[in-house]
Amino acid sequence: MSCCRRPWIASQILLNEELSTETERVIVSKLGKMKAFGLDALMIWSDRPESSQRVVQICRERGVSPYLWYPVLADAPVKFETLPFEVVKILEQGESQILDSQRSGGEEFEFLCPNKVRATGDFLKRFEETLETADFSGIFLDRIRFPSPANGLADILTCFCETCTRESKNVTEKFRYEIQGLLNSLAVSDGKDKAMAAISNMIEAASEFLSFRKASVVELVSEYSSLARNRDLDVGIDLFTPALSDFVSQDYSALASHVDWIKPMVYCKTMGPAGLPMELLSLGKIIQRINGKLSEEEILWILEELTCLSLPKSFKSLIDEGIDMKNFGLELVRAISRTKDSKTRIFAGFEAVDFPPICTVDSVDIRRYLELSREMDLGGIVLSWDIRRIPDENIEAVGDFFER
Repeated sequence: MSCCRRPWIASQILLNEELSTETERVIVSKLGKMKAFGLDALMIWSDRPESSQRVVQICRERGVSPYLWYPVLADAPVKFETLPFEVVKILEQGESQILDSQRSGGEEFEFLCPNKVRATGDFLKRFEETLETADFSGIFLDRIRFPSPANGLADILTCFCETCTRESKNVTEKFRYEIQGLLNSLAVSDGKDKAMAAISNMIEAASEFLSFRKASVVELVSEYSSLARNRDLDVGIDLFTPALSDFVSQDYSALASHVDWIKPMVYCKTMGPAGLPMELLSLGKIIQRINGKLSEEEILWILEELTCLSLPKSFKSLIDEGIDMKNFGLELVRAISRTKDSKTRIFAGFEAVDFPPICTVDSVDIRRYLELSREMDLGGIVLSWDIRRIPDENIEAVGDFFER
């Protein structure tokens, strides 16, 4: 976004509870303050049609475009049992880093297999029914991925269900037999260089498996996107930051052909799923549990090599301080590079909330994010991820920035 052109500006709201008078008052207040500096759209996630309908009405009355924020493969708002559709693991061990405070808000992060979901029309039908509940301007697809490091090692190594085995022509079954030996090789590696070599071998061995998973995600997104585009709706998607997108099988280049815009989740300060600090910490702890001889500094060196990010030297620093915000600009450059052959726009997504212990950013952080976004000359920004939790001083910082 150039200094003479204001970008498209959006925010989000997750509202899985009854819309009380007080909550409505807060939404109206926040929308009013953000409309003053040009808020264009609000992404609305709610499993209560009556709540989303009212928020859509509030948006329309204030000239803000309402989008349906829809989780596809985890926490999908369907009315039937999803357990038969969950991903299948091959390992028992795995410690989730997802906080109870997040789960208490209605986000379980229990992932479904995209191929099993695609094999039945029930999920897509439910999505279509949800679109009909209100006058949406577009859709914003989320959770279009496999489990992340935050879910733990056992969840990362999915899916090995019968559907995936059949559709992959036994690629998943082949990798199933290889993975334990690869993990054992990492466990006995002596020093960071040998551990890095073992991990590189693991990534190479997983290439066909990961390609199949990426294609599975793309095919599912294609179905949802086509349904929305047939209704003349704008289509956006939430993707893991490029440094981590391979871990969850999201292919920027392939997905770009099916959507109008992509929001990379380059969250430098968030201790929650998709947040770089939590996902990197989770990866670090997974490596540490497999090979207890490696120091935290050695593990973080390995993660730097894997992700090409600039990281701190200890887990504590990662928890307390997050990662250097210069990584935000680097990741946006990578996102732009991966989609350069398409017309898809990249919108800078960054956290703007005060939501301890998951995330707290202040007006200084906001200005830095905005400055880096401006340097990329992007067409849009998304202030993530719940408008109710964005402090007024952060809203004012955005307004001041665009008045300069």
